[in-house]
Amino acid sequence: MPHDHSDHPHAVLPSDPALRVKALETILTRKGLIDPAALDEIIDTYQNKIGPQNGARVVARAWSDPVFKAALLAD
Repeated sequence: MPHDHSDHPHAVLPSDPALRVKALETILTRKGLIDPAALDEIIDTYQNKIGPQNGARVVARAWSDPVFKAALLAD
């Protein structure tokens, strides 16, 4: 028999992922469990230093630089 989750605290969270993230961030901030400035720094790091752009640059260079491609494949 399926369990009814309507009485569960998570049932009040929005279904849209972006809204859920914002709701969770707000709750955690209000409870003092996260520092919004630290969270902004982590997000910036992943978006700008670790994110997919770096991988795209590596692939683009491998396409245009055969020596780099060989070194990449060897390592």
